[in-house]
Amino acid sequence: MLDPLDRLREHLARADVHQAVLSHPETLAHLVGFEQPFEDWPVAEPFTAAPPLLVLGRDDAMLLVPTFFIGRAEGVEIPVVETASHAFVGQPPDATGAFERAVAELPLEPGRLGVEARVLPLKVGQLLGGQGLDLVPVDETVVAARRRKLPAEVEAIRRASSLADAIQAEVKARAAPGISEAELAGLAQAAADREAGRRVPAVLTVTAGEATGTGGDVAGSRLLAKGDLVLTDTSPWLGGAWSDTANAVVVGEPDAEQRRMFDSVRQALDYAIDLCRPGAVAGDVDQAVRESLSEWGPPYGHHTGHGIGASWCEPPLVIPGSQDVLEEGMVLAVEPAVYRPDWGGIRLEHVFVVRAGGNEILTEFEHTL
Repeated sequence: MLDPLDRLREHLARADVHQAVLSHPETLAHLVGFEQPFEDWPVAEPFTAAPPLLVLGRDDAMLLVPTFFIGRAEGVEIPVVETASHAFVGQPPDATGAFERAVAELPLEPGRLGVEARVLPLKVGQLLGGQGLDLVPVDETVVAARRRKLPAEVEAIRRASSLADAIQAEVKARAAPGISEAELAGLAQAAADREAGRRVPAVLTVTAGEATGTGGDVAGSRLLAKGDLVLTDTSPWLGGAWSDTANAVVVGEPDAEQRRMFDSVRQALDYAIDLCRPGAVAGDVDQAVRESLSEWGPPYGHHTGHGIGASWCEPPLVIPGSQDVLEEGMVLAVEPAVYRPDWGGIRLEHVFVVRAGGNEILTEFEHTL
Protein backbone atom coordinates (compact mmCIF):
# COMPACT_ATOMS: atom_id res chain seq x y z
CA MET A 1 0.00 0.00 0.00
CA LEU A 2 1.22 3.49 -0.85
CA ASP A 3 2.33 5.83 1.90
CA PRO A 4 1.48 9.55 1.67
CA LEU A 5 4.89 10.45 0.20
CA ASP A 6 4.70 7.87 -2.59
CA ARG A 7 1.10 8.85 -3.33
CA LEU A 8 2.16 12.48 -3.67
CA ARG A 9 5.05 11.52 -5.96
CA GLU A 10 2.57 9.77 -8.25
CA HIS A 11 0.36 12.86 -8.44
CA LEU A 12 3.32 15.16 -9.06
CA ALA A 13 4.65 12.90 -11.81
CA ARG A 14 1.38 13.29 -13.70
CA ALA A 15 2.22 17.00 -13.93
CA ASP A 16 5.80 16.17 -15.00
CA VAL A 17 7.16 17.27 -11.64
CA HIS A 18 9.62 14.82 -10.07
CA GLN A 19 11.00 16.87 -7.18
CA ALA A 20 9.54 19.40 -4.75
CA VAL A 21 10.40 21.66 -1.85
CA LEU A 22 7.38 21.92 0.46
CA SER A 23 6.96 24.38 3.31
CA HIS A 24 3.36 24.44 4.59
CA PRO A 25 3.31 23.38 8.28
CA GLU A 26 0.24 21.19 7.66
CA THR A 27 1.99 19.47 4.75
CA LEU A 28 5.07 18.64 6.80
CA ALA A 29 3.01 17.37 9.74
CA HIS A 30 0.84 15.23 7.50
CA LEU A 31 3.55 13.75 5.28
CA VAL A 32 6.41 13.09 7.71
CA GLY A 33 5.06 13.83 11.21
CA PHE A 34 7.05 17.03 11.78
CA GLU A 35 5.01 19.43 13.94
CA GLN A 36 6.05 22.99 14.60
CA PRO A 37 5.09 24.20 18.11
CA PHE A 38 1.52 25.40 17.83
CA GLU A 39 2.22 28.05 20.46
CA ASP A 40 3.95 29.92 17.61
CA TRP A 41 0.77 30.01 15.49
CA PRO A 42 0.21 32.57 14.03
CA VAL A 43 2.91 34.69 15.69
CA ALA A 44 5.94 35.63 13.58
CA GLU A 45 8.88 33.53 14.73
CA PRO A 46 12.04 35.69 14.93
CA PHE A 47 14.72 33.11 15.68
CA THR A 48 15.28 31.40 12.30
CA ALA A 49 16.19 32.53 8.81
CA ALA A 50 13.47 30.45 7.14
CA PRO A 51 10.94 27.73 7.97
CA PRO A 52 11.58 23.99 7.91
CA LEU A 53 11.52 22.54 4.38
CA LEU A 54 10.57 19.09 3.13
CA VAL A 55 12.65 18.16 0.08
CA LEU A 56 11.02 15.44 -1.98
CA GLY A 57 13.02 13.66 -4.69
CA ARG A 58 12.17 10.90 -7.14
CA ASP A 59 13.02 8.16 -4.67
CA ASP A 60 14.03 9.90 -1.45
CA ALA A 61 13.17 12.73 0.90
CA MET A 62 14.88 14.87 3.53
CA LEU A 63 13.89 17.51 6.04
CA LEU A 64 15.83 20.78 6.45
CA VAL A 65 15.22 22.05 10.00
CA PRO A 66 16.60 25.10 11.86
CA THR A 67 18.22 24.35 15.21
CA PHE A 68 15.36 26.19 16.95
CA PHE A 69 12.95 23.42 15.85
CA ILE A 70 15.33 20.44 15.81
CA GLY A 71 13.75 18.84 18.88
CA ARG A 72 10.52 18.55 16.94
CA ALA A 73 12.23 16.32 14.39
CA GLU A 74 12.63 13.41 16.83
CA GLY A 75 10.77 10.46 15.43
CA VAL A 76 10.82 11.72 11.84
CA GLU A 77 11.76 8.71 9.74
CA ILE A 78 13.45 10.51 6.84
CA PRO A 79 16.95 12.08 6.99
CA VAL A 80 17.06 15.41 8.85
CA VAL A 81 19.58 18.15 8.06
CA GLU A 82 20.05 20.83 10.72
CA THR A 83 20.80 24.46 9.88
CA ALA A 84 21.83 27.09 12.42
CA SER A 85 19.32 29.49 13.94
CA HIS A 86 19.56 32.49 16.26
CA ALA A 87 21.41 31.88 19.51
CA PHE A 88 19.83 33.01 22.77
CA VAL A 89 23.19 33.84 24.38
CA GLY A 90 26.55 34.88 23.03
CA GLN A 91 27.29 35.85 19.44
CA PRO A 92 24.39 34.90 17.15
CA PRO A 93 25.42 32.60 14.31
CA ASP A 94 25.00 33.65 10.71
CA ALA A 95 21.59 31.98 10.43
CA THR A 96 20.88 33.50 7.01
CA GLY A 97 24.22 32.43 5.60
CA ALA A 98 23.87 28.94 7.06
CA PHE A 99 20.43 28.57 5.51
CA GLU A 100 21.60 29.82 2.11
CA ARG A 101 24.48 27.33 2.12
CA ALA A 102 22.14 24.50 3.11
CA VAL A 103 19.72 25.33 0.29
CA ALA A 104 22.61 25.49 -2.19
CA GLU A 105 23.58 21.95 -1.16
CA LEU A 106 20.10 20.42 -1.52
CA PRO A 107 20.12 17.36 -3.79
CA LEU A 108 18.01 18.95 -6.52
CA GLU A 109 18.16 18.23 -10.25
CA PRO A 110 18.13 21.05 -12.82
CA GLY A 111 14.68 21.72 -14.27
CA ARG A 112 11.19 21.76 -12.79
CA LEU A 113 10.73 22.01 -9.03
CA GLY A 114 7.36 21.83 -7.32
CA VAL A 115 6.72 24.39 -4.57
CA GLU A 116 3.75 25.41 -2.44
CA ALA A 117 3.60 28.89 -3.92
CA ARG A 118 0.88 30.09 -1.54
CA VAL A 119 3.18 29.78 1.47
CA LEU A 120 6.68 29.73 -0.04
CA PRO A 121 8.77 32.45 1.65
CA LEU A 122 10.17 34.96 -0.84
CA LYS A 123 13.72 34.32 0.34
CA VAL A 124 13.41 30.58 -0.31
CA GLY A 125 11.92 31.19 -3.75
CA GLN A 126 14.74 33.55 -4.65
CA LEU A 127 17.40 31.06 -3.54
CA LEU A 128 15.85 28.20 -5.49
CA GLY A 129 15.19 30.32 -8.55
CA GLY A 130 18.78 31.55 -8.44
CA GLN A 131 19.93 27.97 -8.93
CA GLY A 132 18.29 27.85 -12.33
CA LEU A 133 15.32 25.80 -11.15
CA ASP A 134 11.92 26.32 -12.76
CA LEU A 135 9.53 26.77 -9.84
CA VAL A 136 6.15 25.13 -10.49
CA PRO A 137 3.21 25.76 -8.09
CA VAL A 138 1.90 22.42 -6.82
CA ASP A 139 -0.44 23.60 -4.04
CA GLU A 140 -3.51 22.06 -5.69
CA THR A 141 -1.66 18.83 -6.46
CA VAL A 142 -0.55 18.42 -2.84
CA VAL A 143 -4.16 18.75 -1.68
CA ALA A 144 -5.63 16.64 -4.49
CA ALA A 145 -3.29 13.77 -3.67
CA ARG A 146 -4.93 13.33 -0.27
CA ARG A 147 -8.60 13.58 -1.31
CA ARG A 148 -9.08 9.85 -0.69
CA LYS A 149 -7.65 8.93 2.68
CA LEU A 150 -5.30 6.08 3.48
CA PRO A 151 -6.22 3.99 6.56
CA ALA A 152 -3.54 5.71 8.65
CA GLU A 153 -4.97 9.11 7.69
CA VAL A 154 -8.46 8.04 8.74
CA GLU A 155 -7.09 6.94 12.10
CA ALA A 156 -5.34 10.29 12.56
CA ILE A 157 -8.63 12.12 11.91
CA ARG A 158 -10.39 9.73 14.29
CA ARG A 159 -7.92 10.68 17.05
CA ALA A 160 -8.51 14.38 16.38
CA SER A 161 -12.24 13.69 16.45
CA SER A 162 -11.97 12.35 19.98
CA LEU A 163 -10.82 15.84 21.00
CA ALA A 164 -13.81 17.40 19.24
CA ASP A 165 -16.08 15.03 21.15
CA ALA A 166 -14.41 15.99 24.45
CA ILE A 167 -14.91 19.70 23.72
CA GLN A 168 -18.61 19.31 22.94
CA ALA A 169 -19.20 17.12 26.00
CA GLU A 170 -17.51 19.69 28.24
CA VAL A 171 -19.57 22.57 26.87
CA LYS A 172 -22.75 20.59 27.40
CA ALA A 173 -21.77 19.70 30.98
CA ARG A 174 -20.58 23.20 31.95
CA ALA A 175 -23.09 25.53 30.25
CA ALA A 176 -24.88 27.26 33.14
CA PRO A 177 -26.26 30.69 34.01
CA GLY A 178 -23.57 33.23 34.85
CA ILE A 179 -20.59 31.63 33.11
CA SER A 180 -19.08 33.64 30.26
CA GLU A 181 -18.53 32.39 26.72
CA ALA A 182 -14.76 32.83 27.15
CA GLU A 183 -14.66 30.86 30.41
CA LEU A 184 -16.73 28.07 28.88
CA ALA A 185 -14.42 27.96 25.86
CA GLY A 186 -11.43 27.75 28.20
CA LEU A 187 -12.91 24.79 30.05
CA ALA A 188 -13.64 23.09 26.74
CA GLN A 189 -10.07 23.65 25.53
CA ALA A 190 -8.77 22.13 28.77
CA ALA A 191 -10.92 19.05 28.12
CA ALA A 192 -9.29 18.64 24.71
CA ASP A 193 -5.84 19.00 26.25
CA ARG A 194 -6.66 16.32 28.82
CA GLU A 195 -7.90 13.98 26.10
CA ALA A 196 -4.73 14.52 24.04
CA GLY A 197 -2.37 14.40 26.99
CA ARG A 198 -0.78 17.68 25.89
CA ARG A 199 -1.64 21.17 24.73
CA VAL A 200 -3.26 21.11 21.32
CA PRO A 201 -4.41 23.79 18.88
CA ALA A 202 -8.12 24.11 18.20
CA VAL A 203 -10.38 26.52 16.41
CA LEU A 204 -13.05 26.98 19.08
CA THR A 205 -16.01 29.37 18.98
CA VAL A 206 -18.60 29.49 21.75
CA THR A 207 -21.56 31.85 21.26
CA ALA A 208 -24.65 32.29 23.45
CA GLY A 209 -28.09 33.81 23.19
CA GLU A 210 -29.40 35.77 20.21
CA ALA A 211 -25.86 36.04 18.82
CA THR A 212 -26.10 32.38 17.76
CA GLY A 213 -28.38 33.68 15.00
CA THR A 214 -25.29 35.08 13.25
CA GLY A 215 -23.60 31.66 13.10
CA GLY A 216 -21.27 32.25 16.05
CA ASP A 217 -18.11 34.22 16.73
CA VAL A 218 -15.07 34.40 19.00
CA ALA A 219 -15.98 33.63 22.61
CA GLY A 220 -16.27 36.85 24.58
CA SER A 221 -17.52 38.30 27.86
CA ARG A 222 -21.22 37.61 27.23
CA LEU A 223 -22.73 35.76 30.23
CA LEU A 224 -24.97 32.76 29.67
CA ALA A 225 -28.53 33.02 30.92
CA LYS A 226 -31.26 30.49 31.51
CA GLY A 227 -32.92 29.53 28.25
CA ASP A 228 -29.99 30.63 26.06
CA LEU A 229 -28.92 28.64 23.06
CA VAL A 230 -25.16 27.98 23.14
CA LEU A 231 -23.55 27.26 19.77
CA THR A 232 -20.11 25.61 19.76
CA ASP A 233 -18.06 24.98 16.64
CA THR A 234 -14.62 23.48 17.03
CA SER A 235 -11.82 22.12 14.86
CA PRO A 236 -9.06 20.56 16.97
CA TRP A 237 -5.74 19.49 15.43
CA LEU A 238 -3.67 16.50 16.48
CA GLY A 239 -0.88 14.56 14.84
CA GLY A 240 -1.17 16.21 11.44
CA ALA A 241 -4.96 15.91 11.19
CA TRP A 242 -7.97 18.12 11.85
CA SER A 243 -11.49 17.30 12.93
CA ASP A 244 -14.58 19.53 12.98
CA THR A 245 -17.87 19.48 14.87
CA ALA A 246 -20.69 21.84 15.77
CA ASN A 247 -23.49 21.50 18.29
CA ALA A 248 -26.06 23.62 20.10
CA VAL A 249 -27.25 23.17 23.66
CA VAL A 250 -29.71 25.08 25.82
CA VAL A 251 -28.97 26.43 29.28
CA GLY A 252 -31.69 24.70 31.26
CA GLU A 253 -34.78 23.29 29.58
CA PRO A 254 -35.31 23.99 25.86
CA ASP A 255 -38.63 25.47 24.80
CA ALA A 256 -40.87 24.05 22.09
CA GLU A 257 -39.50 26.23 19.30
CA GLN A 258 -35.89 25.39 20.16
CA ARG A 259 -36.76 21.70 20.11
CA ARG A 260 -38.54 22.01 16.77
CA MET A 261 -35.63 23.84 15.16
CA PHE A 262 -33.11 21.40 16.62
CA ASP A 263 -35.06 18.39 15.35
CA SER A 264 -35.19 19.89 11.85
CA VAL A 265 -31.44 20.52 11.75
CA ARG A 266 -30.70 17.08 13.19
CA GLN A 267 -32.80 15.49 10.44
CA ALA A 268 -30.96 17.58 7.85
CA LEU A 269 -27.62 16.42 9.28
CA ASP A 270 -28.62 12.76 9.04
CA TYR A 271 -29.97 13.39 5.53
CA ALA A 272 -26.71 15.05 4.45
CA ILE A 273 -24.61 12.16 5.73
CA ASP A 274 -26.87 9.65 3.97
CA LEU A 275 -26.63 11.55 0.67
CA CYS A 276 -22.83 11.64 0.70
CA ARG A 277 -22.27 8.30 -0.99
CA PRO A 278 -19.72 7.34 -3.67
CA GLY A 279 -20.81 8.85 -6.98
CA ALA A 280 -22.92 11.64 -5.47
CA VAL A 281 -22.38 15.13 -6.90
CA ALA A 282 -21.50 17.62 -4.15
CA GLY A 283 -23.71 20.40 -5.56
CA ASP A 284 -26.72 18.07 -5.64
CA VAL A 285 -26.16 17.16 -2.00
CA ASP A 286 -25.93 20.82 -1.06
CA GLN A 287 -29.18 21.66 -2.84
CA ALA A 288 -31.12 18.77 -1.33
CA VAL A 289 -29.99 19.57 2.21
CA ARG A 290 -30.87 23.25 1.88
CA GLU A 291 -34.29 22.37 0.48
CA SER A 292 -34.93 20.09 3.46
CA LEU A 293 -34.74 23.17 5.71
CA SER A 294 -36.75 25.52 3.46
CA GLU A 295 -39.59 25.92 5.98
CA TRP A 296 -37.21 27.97 8.13
CA GLY A 297 -36.73 30.72 5.57
CA PRO A 298 -33.53 31.86 3.80
CA PRO A 299 -30.81 29.14 3.77
CA TYR A 300 -27.60 29.32 5.78
CA GLY A 301 -24.90 31.38 4.08
CA HIS A 302 -22.01 28.94 4.48
CA HIS A 303 -21.15 25.63 2.82
CA THR A 304 -23.12 22.48 3.59
CA GLY A 305 -19.86 20.58 3.94
CA HIS A 306 -16.22 20.17 3.02
CA GLY A 307 -13.35 17.74 2.94
CA ILE A 308 -11.12 17.57 6.00
CA GLY A 309 -7.85 15.96 6.99
CA ALA A 310 -4.43 17.57 6.77
CA SER A 311 -6.25 20.87 6.26
CA TRP A 312 -9.20 22.20 8.21
CA CYS A 313 -11.18 22.74 5.00
CA GLU A 314 -10.19 21.24 1.66
CA PRO A 315 -11.84 19.80 -1.46
CA PRO A 316 -14.34 18.44 -2.12
CA LEU A 317 -16.60 21.34 -1.18
CA VAL A 318 -20.31 20.65 -0.72
CA ILE A 319 -21.48 24.02 -2.04
CA PRO A 320 -24.05 25.28 -4.55
CA GLY A 321 -23.15 24.32 -8.10
CA SER A 322 -20.18 22.12 -7.24
CA GLN A 323 -19.60 19.32 -9.74
CA ASP A 324 -17.21 17.46 -7.43
CA VAL A 325 -18.05 13.75 -7.40
CA LEU A 326 -17.74 12.11 -3.99
CA GLU A 327 -15.56 9.01 -3.77
CA GLU A 328 -15.17 6.17 -1.33
CA GLY A 329 -12.47 6.94 1.21
CA MET A 330 -13.02 10.69 1.30
CA VAL A 331 -13.48 12.22 4.74
CA LEU A 332 -16.11 14.96 4.93
CA ALA A 333 -17.67 17.30 7.46
CA VAL A 334 -21.27 18.39 6.89
CA GLU A 335 -22.91 21.19 8.87
CA PRO A 336 -26.48 22.21 8.03
CA ALA A 337 -27.93 25.04 10.06
CA VAL A 338 -30.85 27.36 10.68
CA TYR A 339 -30.24 30.96 11.73
CA ARG A 340 -32.95 33.35 12.85
CA PRO A 341 -31.71 36.92 13.46
CA ASP A 342 -32.55 38.35 16.89
CA TRP A 343 -33.65 34.91 18.08
CA GLY A 344 -30.83 32.40 17.65
CA GLY A 345 -29.40 29.66 15.51
CA ILE A 346 -28.49 25.98 15.49
CA ARG A 347 -25.72 24.30 13.49
CA LEU A 348 -24.95 20.59 13.81
CA GLU A 349 -21.91 18.89 12.31
CA HIS A 350 -20.32 15.47 12.02
CA VAL A 351 -17.12 14.18 10.38
CA PHE A 352 -17.35 10.86 8.54
CA VAL A 353 -15.66 8.58 6.01
CA VAL A 354 -17.55 8.01 2.77
CA ARG A 355 -18.14 4.24 2.49
CA ALA A 356 -20.03 2.28 -0.17
CA GLY A 357 -21.73 0.18 2.48
CA GLY A 358 -22.67 3.08 4.75
CA ASN A 359 -20.70 6.05 5.97
CA GLU A 360 -18.50 5.75 9.05
CA ILE A 361 -18.97 8.61 11.51
CA LEU A 362 -15.74 9.64 13.28
CA THR A 363 -17.16 12.31 15.62
CA GLU A 364 -19.12 10.22 18.10
CA PHE A 365 -20.62 12.99 20.26
CA GLU A 366 -24.42 12.73 20.26
CA HIS A 367 -26.11 15.96 19.25
CA THR A 368 -28.79 16.82 21.81
CA LEU A 369 -30.09 20.03 23.32
